[in-house]
This record gives sequence, C-alpha cells and structure tokens, in this order.
Amino acid sequence: MQLIKLKPAADGLLVRLEDGSGYLPAEGQPVPLTTYYRRRMADGDAVEVIDEPPAKPAKKEA
Repeated sequence: MQLIKLKPAADGLLVRLEDGSGYLPAEGQPVPLTTYYRRRMADGDAVEVIDEPPAKPAKKEA
C-alpha cells in the first residue's frame, strides 16, 4: 500500500488517525493512502507534506 505524509491543514486542527490511536502531528506523519485519509484531504482537514529532496553538495573546482 502506498504511503503519503499528511499533516493537519491548519494550526490547532486535530485530525484523528484512522485507527483511533491519536492525532496527526503538526509536522506530519506517514500514513497509508486509504479511503479514510483521502476523505480527510477532500474535506480540507489534512494536506500532503512534500519533503524536498536533500540538496546535492557543490562540486569543488580543481
């Protein structure tokens, strides 16, 4: 199953985890892309976090 990283759409918004064990943390958490989380995104309660790839180190001139 595909995993995506979700976080609440607004500060202070509590978005319950699908299994009821707690809430999505403000910094986001990887979750399976299920119907439950698709609904949270469609309702505007959660947004996907796109992590930027690490920057490549600059090459040294010889």
